[in-house]
Amino acid sequence: MKVIGINASPRKKANTQTLIEAALGGAAEKGAETRLVHLRELKINGCKGCEGCKKQLGKCVQTDDLTPLLQEMTTCDAIVLGTPVYCYHVSAQFKMLVDRLYSFFESGENPETGEPTFKSAFPGGKNLLLLISRGDPEPSPMYGKFYKHLDEWLNIIPFALGAAQFEFLHQYGAHLERKSAANDAEVLQKARLAGAKLVGK
Repeated sequence: MKVIGINASPRKKANTQTLIEAALGGAAEKGAETRLVHLRELKINGCKGCEGCKKQLGKCVQTDDLTPLLQEMTTCDAIVLGTPVYCYHVSAQFKMLVDRLYSFFESGENPETGEPTFKSAFPGGKNLLLLISRGDPEPSPMYGKFYKHLDEWLNIIPFALGAAQFEFLHQYGAHLERKSAANDAEVLQKARLAGAKLVGK
């Protein structure tokens, strides 16, 4: 079984990376082959909205470092995605990844009924784990309502990828301390168990 972890934090060796490494460690203990990718190390372009992918669904026409990574994701049995929360939303790197997943999807309309249609070239049935590291505690003492849209938005990802099973694991109250997750035995154990669950053995 192949499990890929994608770290969308721009910070090196910080909380998001720590959580992903723990999850991949849990998967490896169950016999999975794992790989960790740091988006901060890749040359990534945002989606250009060119619709070129609709000529061959599932193939982004861009030639940056994200293009082969998107294809690698299709070959994995499980995917671990991790992002910090910046300004009440995912990191810029994570958003660019999700935007580029658009190359796999096509929406339209049934010509007979007028009902909306959704077509995906991304192979469904994968297990998915999303790890989110947030500075604020839960509940947030300030502007907590702004986090509600983030939780709703994140649900787009397992739906769009056709995940067989998925889990969200949040680390709250990290503040700006990059070793917060490393010093939290409970959240690390949760990440390991969630990673092991991806393998399903």
